[in-house]
Amino acid sequence: MGPDVWKWNYEVDGSFCVASIKKSLGSAGRVSPDHVFEWNNWVPKKVGIVAWRADMERLPTMAALARRNVPVPNQMCVLCGDYAETCDHIFVSCHFAQSIWQNLAIWCRMPPIIAFGIKDLLTLHGPRSSSRESKAIHAVILVTFWSIWKVRNEVVFNQAVPNVVKSLDEIKSMAYLWVKSRSKMASLSWENWSRFNLGAM
Repeated sequence: MGPDVWKWNYEVDGSFCVASIKKSLGSAGRVSPDHVFEWNNWVPKKVGIVAWRADMERLPTMAALARRNVPVPNQMCVLCGDYAETCDHIFVSCHFAQSIWQNLAIWCRMPPIIAFGIKDLLTLHGPRSSSRESKAIHAVILVTFWSIWKVRNEVVFNQAVPNVVKSLDEIKSMAYLWVKSRSKMASLSWENWSRFNLGAM
């Protein structure tokens, strides 16, 4: 008998390769999910993670904390005070969020936004006249999720007062800095970005 050797049973020659794992997993009756989160490398990963977690209802909202038996003084939304604070409420139906989305729709030259859930917001960038415009709008959407959650945390932990105008300014400026540096579009000027004039990029 010779020395012991490792053999991969899913290949005839016994050698391991990632493709054979993919093939064996694919043949195991695995069902593809209906919805796959779309990442965008024009914004930092930390920005996309907020939207990704919101999409799965995995952010520590007041309602989510209460479900996990974490004592919270009040489950109501800290931005409007009208409804229980869930991900869908904070990002979709809260008056504060709706004001932000409608102003961004005007800025991005989109029709008024009608969203019934987070998935509706995450697919707003849809098919556009150019892939660059679609990706830029998607970047703005992800930055908006990040900014709304940031405002919410400022209210909870620092007793800040939510301000739509201030949030819109932050969304536009942060999205500009990230898109300009991460998309390698050195010619993107603030003047064109502030008018959302992507044709001049």
